[in-house]
Amino acid sequence: MTKKPIENLSVTDAVTEKIESMIVDGTFKPGDTLPPERQLARNFAVSRASLRQALSVLEYRGLILSKQGGGNYVCDVIKKSFSDPLLDLIKRHHELKFQVIELRQTLECSAAFYAAERATTEDRIIIRKRLDELKAIVTTNKPAEEARADLELHLAIADAAHNVPLSLMLRNIYSLLLSEIEENLCLVHQTNVNSVKLHGQHHEMVELIIAGDSEGARRVVNEHLELIRDTFIENLLISEPSNEKTRALLNQL
Repeated sequence: MTKKPIENLSVTDAVTEKIESMIVDGTFKPGDTLPPERQLARNFAVSRASLRQALSVLEYRGLILSKQGGGNYVCDVIKKSFSDPLLDLIKRHHELKFQVIELRQTLECSAAFYAAERATTEDRIIIRKRLDELKAIVTTNKPAEEARADLELHLAIADAAHNVPLSLMLRNIYSLLLSEIEENLCLVHQTNVNSVKLHGQHHEMVELIIAGDSEGARRVVNEHLELIRDTFIENLLISEPSNEKTRALLNQL
């Protein structure tokens, strides 16, 4: 397949972005061997030196692994050191933000459901305490502290589900996405209506869990994450109204 030469705004950056996008969209899947360097350079109409620089950047980001004499492979394991590169990916590829919300919906809705069914008296006390702590921080206008308190509430709910793998998975996700969640909260608070609704949902999900209403708790957590998703969509429409990639993404949702 013939490729148009990449404009020299920054050849290395352009090639890096192109290969990264091909990994994100599944053209190159985890564990795949990338085409030989000579072929990639020809496909992108760049020098092998520029291509190698791009591959070095991708390896630093944790996306590929270069083996001497063995080619370049797409990483198939997300290591602990991959957390920062993953955050970079999420910030630069909007579709991943929506996929993260989908993942959170899958896990957090289940956590709320089982918390409502299995929470002990001690669990309920802890969940109520975390909600009170969150309410106290909301009025201070400190997004980083609010994000941490928000996560502590969701972690208390996850622990109350008494499902160790589920709780551990959510802890890892929250640890990785703390800055992303802080950014989401800042977007929500830009409109008073959404901010009030967000905190109302926190209160409602806690009351439903304490009351043992598993289906109700699952429903409210889902609505909670949909509010975050919809707020992000609204922000995209305002900040990038003419971006073709953004419009194409939103048309898929």
